[in-house]
Amino acid sequence: MLGVLQVKPHGAMLSGETAAALEFLCEQLPATLDLCRLIEEKLQLERELAERERLAALGQMAASISHNLKNPLGSMKTILQLQLESAALPETLRGETRLVVEEIDRLSTKLNQLLRFSRPAVRSGGSGASCDAREVGEAVTSVLRHEAERRGVCLDTQASEGSLRVAASAEAVNEILSNLVVNALEATPKGGHVTLRAAPAGGGVEFAVEDDGAGISPGVRERILRPFFTTKAQGTGLGLAIVERRVAEFGGKLEWESPVRDSRGTRFRVWLPAEDAKPAISGVTGKRSTPSRTVEEAE
Repeated sequence: MLGVLQVKPHGAMLSGETAAALEFLCEQLPATLDLCRLIEEKLQLERELAERERLAALGQMAASISHNLKNPLGSMKTILQLQLESAALPETLRGETRLVVEEIDRLSTKLNQLLRFSRPAVRSGGSGASCDAREVGEAVTSVLRHEAERRGVCLDTQASEGSLRVAASAEAVNEILSNLVVNALEATPKGGHVTLRAAPAGGGVEFAVEDDGAGISPGVRERILRPFFTTKAQGTGLGLAIVERRVAEFGGKLEWESPVRDSRGTRFRVWLPAEDAKPAISGVTGKRSTPSRTVEEAE
């Protein structure tokens, strides 16, 4: 039974013709609702097919870019690093050489991000992958702490006691948290704070990445998960799109809110199922996450 159609007469009793019409309507409603569901499923499949075709073309382009740029960039970096190790390199050139090496690293990072996004998503909820979320969170903050110090931002980690094992690979959780923390660091001014929290929640583990930056401009809130959309001068616009995709791969949820307090700050929340949780329903796994409220400027 899908539902109940309740009719109350006002005044006179319902006539036989009216009652027959209502009975006929009740008989037709389930078929109509089923047809609407089928149409929605068809549209969803068409959208997914179009997305996969677009990503296939993007993957071919990314592979070409990788072939043509990664090897030259690696050779350039190796030569420059050897120059930095040479005592004959004048001190006046060392700073510029280090700057070029850093720019090569930045270009390599952007290229790798493009390659990762171009690969089709695979629903991995039933693959048996698992990891300790506490260990991954500590590893992420350890790697990014130097960047936080360089920006003058305090990076803190808080993890609840007990098991924080999730049904997702360590590589995927690391990529999710790294993108969120990097976005938070870039959105936080000098002297600000970024906090990464992990705690059991609803049969899984919830991660929360919060900053006290300026928050999100209302004009970009509907576009922050859109691939290649960015407000950064040197951004690719893929960080949050990658996060959303990887969360969906393991049947998780992505939500955010901004402002958090005093008209400032942004908080991203990622929920992933626990290691011993039941596999996610296939009809739900991989669907686009729905924001609880908003997202960060410059994400």
